[in-house]
Amino acid sequence: MRAQPTFATLASGVKLHYRVQGNPEGPWMVLLNGLLSDTTMWAGVLPGLTDHFRVLTFDSRGQGRSDAPLEGPYATALLAEEAWELFQVLGVVRPWLVGLSNGSAMSLELLSGRPDAFAGAVLTSAMPCFDFALNLKAEHWAHCLEVGGPLMQFDAVAPFLWGDSFLEARHGVLRAYHQVVTGADRPQHGNLHQIRGTKGWDIRDRLGRIEAPLLLLCGAEDLLTPPWKCLETARRISHSRFEVIQGIGHAFPVEAPKRFVARVREFISEAAPGFGR
Repeated sequence: MRAQPTFATLASGVKLHYRVQGNPEGPWMVLLNGLLSDTTMWAGVLPGLTDHFRVLTFDSRGQGRSDAPLEGPYATALLAEEAWELFQVLGVVRPWLVGLSNGSAMSLELLSGRPDAFAGAVLTSAMPCFDFALNLKAEHWAHCLEVGGPLMQFDAVAPFLWGDSFLEARHGVLRAYHQVVTGADRPQHGNLHQIRGTKGWDIRDRLGRIEAPLLLLCGAEDLLTPPWKCLETARRISHSRFEVIQGIGHAFPVEAPKRFVARVREFISEAAPGFGR
């Protein structure tokens, strides 16, 4: 049976949309969305995870069905704290974190802020900061959204997000999906607050606090958060593992979900003896 959408109200009054799916007796796993996305981005990976894990997916403020307060921007640290509050409301204990892009940034905030609270993490496209170049890109995307709407913003960002073959084969579908996720029925201020909330984010001085097992993945064709920049995150976390995935752009879980799930499960099996037994 398909899980029904549910909502949790935080202490601030903000309502977050979430779903809990999978094995009710299994270990927790939380999937953290990329920027300007929603829980549907995980559709391809869920079938490979819900047999063993109790999986939480949720929309941060401004995403999907969650509230989009007028006041912004939505800073990455704020989104991470609201995720933690959601975990407490739902009774999520020692979860594995699986993040993409801004979801990886949120995960780094959580892992560094509460080193003992998580079983481990698999993070894709995890840079240690929004540097000058990435800030310029973000502001350009925000401007495109303001003057031309979701489709202009998509056209500005798409060449940076997807591997060449995937983008060529799926361009029309991706463009339509983006329009739905950030379209006219969604308040544009929420999308703008998401984008501008990333600017200036920097966690480099706190990465050494992370203690949980950590796998960092980056697509070889990722032009948004390229491997040489994601490598800095791994270098600042001595026990982390860093891998570059050939033929993949920025969004490994979306571009090749079965390959992604296989690598997640393999890593957790190695990091957590007894997994899957």
